[in-house]
Amino acid sequence: MNLLSLKRHCLMPVLALLFFSACKKEVYTSEIYIRKQWKVDLSAAKITPTIAGRTDHAVAVLYLMDNNELHYDVYFDQPLQNGDVPGAVKINLGAAGANGAVLIDLKNPAFDTNRESKGSLIIDAQTANALTNQSNYLVVVSQQQAAGLVRGQVNN
Repeated sequence: MNLLSLKRHCLMPVLALLFFSACKKEVYTSEIYIRKQWKVDLSAAKITPTIAGRTDHAVAVLYLMDNNELHYDVYFDQPLQNGDVPGAVKINLGAAGANGAVLIDLKNPAFDTNRESKGSLIIDAQTANALTNQSNYLVVVSQQQAAGLVRGQVNN
């Protein structure tokens, strides 16, 4: 092997290494992060007072961002009984078995054909503090059950 050939063999890997190390990867970063998240199991059995003969069930997922934006997704995992239709979703103050005042009205859009409603809203700092630090529950009302069809504790 002559000296020129040796230089080429050594130079090629060095150039390749320089080329690939000079490539910049774009990394997505966000200035908004999830402060807290909840998965809430909602059932007719948790309504106070109890509804006789109903076994409806739903799940809610809530994300509180550090900019006080609350994202939610509420869905029923089976059709509602008796041809009922879900309606408003609210988060109320109160421990399990006790009813309390409305903390947040999600002002949710109508449930779709998959029995799902999702959206987001901005809440103030005081409401965000109450949501994260006090006992509260999520309740879904329906056409037949205006006081509440399913309920689940967000914070115990």
